[in-house]
Amino acid sequence: MNRTILLAKYTPGEPLDLRCVDTRAGAYLTELRESGFLDFVASEQPTSEPGKVVVESLEIIGGKVVQSWEIRDEHAPAGE
Repeated sequence: MNRTILLAKYTPGEPLDLRCVDTRAGAYLTELRESGFLDFVASEQPTSEPGKVVVESLEIIGGKVVQSWEIRDEHAPAGE
């Protein structure tokens, strides 16, 4: 059975490095994990309404990179 997993390397302030890797590629998986890649937990992006924006957040929780989304007012300062 062909199974793929998402691995991500996240450094705040830098673009997310996301890889879709076949679980049968054991040596490659080990290489990625040893270089700082963690399991990636994706979240479906919500749809915003007029005057609102969707903001992505990435956090490392329990050894995984977890994606979340927040809907904010279009002109609200970050963090509100």
